[in-house]
Order: sequence, then structure tokens, then C-alpha cells
Amino acid sequence: MDGHGAGEAAVALGRPPTMRDVAEHAGVSISTVSRVVNAEKYVDAGTREKVEAAVAALGFLRNESARTLRPGQRTATIALVVEDLTNPFSAELAHGVELVAAAAGYVVLLLSTGRDATGDRDGAREQEIVAELLRRRVDGVLMVPGADDRAGRYAALAERAPVVFVDRLPQGVRGDVVLLDNAGGSRRLTRWLLDRGHRRIAYVGGDRGSGTGAKRFSGYRAALKAAGVPEDRELLRFSQHSSEEARTATQDLLALPEPPTAIFCDNNRMTVGALLAVHRARADVVIGGFDTVELAEVLVDRVALVTYDPVDVGRRAATLLVERMGGSDVVPRRITVPVDLAEFGN
Repeated sequence: MDGHGAGEAAVALGRPPTMRDVAEHAGVSISTVSRVVNAEKYVDAGTREKVEAAVAALGFLRNESARTLRPGQRTATIALVVEDLTNPFSAELAHGVELVAAAAGYVVLLLSTGRDATGDRDGAREQEIVAELLRRRVDGVLMVPGADDRAGRYAALAERAPVVFVDRLPQGVRGDVVLLDNAGGSRRLTRWLLDRGHRRIAYVGGDRGSGTGAKRFSGYRAALKAAGVPEDRELLRFSQHSSEEARTATQDLLALPEPPTAIFCDNNRMTVGALLAVHRARADVVIGGFDTVELAEVLVDRVALVTYDPVDVGRRAATLLVERMGGSDVVPRRITVPVDLAEFGN
């Protein structure tokens, strides 16, 4: 079998390429491949170049943990990848994951993709995380993903380790996912505002293109349509990535000739920013938000929140992952976590 045949065989078998595949592809010995990937000396430049080309062609990743593991031995480690470690949702989600993981004998690695200079999800950092997880050979991954898999990161990860997605299922990927009732919760909250006489209801949100953001906006629109209230584009503000940006967007809304009487915020950061702006302006505006906000019960300004238990989300997702790591081969499962509505303030 020539080098290309070895690589094709690895893909066809659904397994990661090995040093043997790389050696056959490059026409060298396995020991030579080992010296190159471990950056050892005494390999001539031409041979090193051939091996590195084979590594790139096959997508070989050195398995760091395998160097200290016996064949078949597990790492007893799972990873939880979120976008923002400072978001209370991430902390409570991680707590729920740890409760299940510890009972099953696993340690949890908590990692964050963060955001790049433009405020978008940091794709380069996420790529580094995925590559490192593959090298470390974690037993499974819980991923709060981006909106789609155009870069192929999630599919590549799912080929090599069990993966459960949380909060959204990326476009183009099949797999287990634990979701919130995003559309239903948003529809219920908007209807709550409508029932109290509000007709100019603004919308302050993050990424409209993400699965989560799209569902929450669709619920808002559905409630307006059902009540016969026309959607006013002047009242829509998207692509807010922080509480500060949400505060600025809300100030802009309050400065309109005919400002809104209520504002729907599509996540907890948006709600915090909007509350700050409304409170500082002493505006008579009611806030409705998706996600729990810390210390909501002591708020002076009136607010209604779509609430749920992030710890329960973490428990459910971790349970699915433990089952997958135990050999479950059932069709991909979709679990929707119910939400509730709570009122705070005067």
C-alpha cells in the first residue's frame, strides 16, 4: 500500500492516522517519524521535510497522553468548552457537569474560547483547544459551540472522541445536544409584555445568526405577530457582545423620538446593560430578559426573566456524554430543557 493508500485507509476505518500511516506515507521507518514529531536531533532536513509533509497530509496529531498510558487505558478526563468563563451560566453549567463526572470517576477540564478583537467567537483559539484535546486524548467533550461548523472543527473532534453539544447544535453537525426552549421562552416573555399593554417593545440581542439567538428572536417575532403588533426595525439592536455594548444600545433606544416602553434582552449580559441604562436615565421602561440575572430579587426596576437551571443543563449533558463514553450507539439525541418566567422589582 502506498502512502496515499495508508491515509485513505485511516479515513475509511474511521480512526485517527497513526505513526505507522505517516511512516508508510513518507517512506521512512516508524522510529524516524517518532524522532521528527518529538523534535529530536539527528534527522536530515530532507527526511524531516518528507515526514512533516506526511503529517500535514494525513492530519496526524501526536497523542501526548498516550506516551504515559498503556494500550486501552483511559485518561478519566472529559473537557467542557465554553465561550465565556465570566458568564454565570458557564460556572453553573460546569457545576452540573462536575456532579455527574465525579460520580462516574472523571475529572473535568474547563476551557474557554473567548472572543477576538472584533468581539466575535475566537476561532483561532477554538482551533487550538480542539487540537490540544485531540493530543491529550480526553475521553469525551462537552462543547458550547459556535453557530456552524464551516471550519470543520466539531466534525473532526466528533470523529475521535464522544461529543455532546450544549445550548445549540452547529449547522452541518449531527450529535447529541441539550437545548433550552429558546423560542418558547422568548414567546412567553414577549406575550407577558404585550399583556401589560406594551406595543413598542425593543429587542437588544447578541448574535442573530447563532442557533440560540435566532430561536429567541423568532419567539419575540411570533408573539408580536400573534398580537397583531407590527415589527418595528427601528427598535431592533443586534450584535451586542457585552453588557457595556448593550447599555450603549439601550441609551440609543431611549433617545429615539418615540422610545420603547419595554425592552426584550436575549441574554443575561444584555439584560444587565439595559438595566443600567434604564436606571441611570430614570426611564419608565420595563425590561424582559432571557437568563437569570444575579441579585435580580433586589432590583428596584421592574424586570421579568426567562429562568431555568444551568446546573440541570450541565447534569443532563454530562449524563449523555457518560453514556456515549460507555459505548452507547443510539441515534443522536436532542433534549430540550423547560424554562419558566419570573417577575422581580416593583
